[in-house]
Amino acid sequence: MNLLVLTPSQSVPANVGVVITTEYESTNINFNREKVIIVDKPQSTIDKACSLLRKGSFDRIIIGIDPGKYPGMAVLGGNKALSVHHVSVGEVCPLIKQIMREYKDNDILVRIGHGARLIRSRLINDILDMGLRVEMVDETGTTPRLGKGVHGQVVSDIIAAINIAKIPGKRMGKQFIEPSQGEVRVIQEHSREYSNGRSTIPRLLARAVAKGELTLSEAVEKHNGY
Repeated sequence: MNLLVLTPSQSVPANVGVVITTEYESTNINFNREKVIIVDKPQSTIDKACSLLRKGSFDRIIIGIDPGKYPGMAVLGGNKALSVHHVSVGEVCPLIKQIMREYKDNDILVRIGHGARLIRSRLINDILDMGLRVEMVDETGTTPRLGKGVHGQVVSDIIAAINIAKIPGKRMGKQFIEPSQGEVRVIQEHSREYSNGRSTIPRLLARAVAKGELTLSEAVEKHNGY
């Protein structure tokens, strides 16, 4: 990527793809307003610039998701990774909405691995509600072995998401979520950990959490009468 430093009074060359400037100076720059970025935090500004520069090179954006408690996510365009993320389940949909805004002129497809049944099913339903197409991919063999450790797990989840994004899957519709007794029991155990051993939510609330009707914190608060 080539960088060119200009003063507001200088004309912008025709081969420039994006202009980064201040709010004050932007009014004096004769350039396509859609390609003018008002400077913000360094990383955010760079991400916006890169996003604009890449937009014209592909039609479809594919979001790959490796489902789990902390899903790995990858955004691909032209079979190349544009960005990668490792977020909590609750952050997945807000992040997808952000991606939709950044690539509003592109066709967006979401591919999600077949693991973590409850989380995967809830995410599929939520993503379908956004109006996006979702494919479920057989994620067998997509996760590399990187050894133990948190950082290794993060990288592993992200690589899996990239691989999932590259594999055509089965088009999905709305999912019926009925948690098993074991899955409900696991959520009850999580509620006890969440409350530092003070309480365990009943099966009814745990089932609601499993189905995505309540968050774990909401269920604990409801159980404790807050």
